[in-house]
Amino acid sequence: MPFNKLFNQVYNIPSIPKVVQELIDNFNNPDSNARDIAQKIQMDQALSVKVLRLANSARYGAGRQINSIESAVIILGFNALRTLVIASGLASAYKTIPGLNQKSFWRTSFSVAQIAKLLAKLGRANGEVAFTCGLLHNIGDTLLFLAHKEQMVNIYALVNTGANKAALQRTQFGCDYTDVGAELARRWNFPEEICQAIGDQEKDRESQNTYSQLISLAAKINRALQQGKTPAESVRDLPQEQLADLRIDAILMLGQLIELVDQEDDIETFIH
Repeated sequence: MPFNKLFNQVYNIPSIPKVVQELIDNFNNPDSNARDIAQKIQMDQALSVKVLRLANSARYGAGRQINSIESAVIILGFNALRTLVIASGLASAYKTIPGLNQKSFWRTSFSVAQIAKLLAKLGRANGEVAFTCGLLHNIGDTLLFLAHKEQMVNIYALVNTGANKAALQRTQFGCDYTDVGAELARRWNFPEEICQAIGDQEKDRESQNTYSQLISLAAKINRALQQGKTPAESVRDLPQEQLADLRIDAILMLGQLIELVDQEDDIETFIH
């Protein structure tokens, strides 16, 4: 397939910190030992600092100061801590990618992740899994930029005028960001449910994967907000049938979306 050639082209495929890989490997392991994981996180000083900054940020603040990774495990819980570590590790895995505005890229990824988490909780799905799916939803673009910088710069410019990114990428490369992102997630050993969600996000209701539908909706909401629409307008424009499929109450969603939008923007904490 075309993306196999792409992966052969890109020699410096980003690797992620060992502790992040271990957390990914333990995604579906109910016997994961939070204390052992906390000790491993503490061995990576840069990651520890970043996780603590995030744990104390407006979006994750637990109401009191978190001063250690062990405290973060106790106060936030293992699943939320794992999400923070994966988010931190992914962002730090990428250095400079020519042609890609990484601040804007991660801002979008983090925003979609937060909205996906909100939707998941309303639809009684796993919020931390949804966050991870949202964080990774655009990850295929990073490899496409590494392999095809000029074409991707042009594609992004066209997308800003309303063009369909996936269609443009398929025409240019024979694959799109969803194919590449799903394959990259597999190479990082993420659970197949997450890989499938990334790969199916453009299929909307055709996909049987709940998380692909959640990140599709989250991306639509985030795009509308970036275009200057209000939360009410963003929710109004969503496909109501898809919300019904996911058992998401639009009125409840709007209230929580307004709260999320009104929160302090702490994306700098995430990126640096």
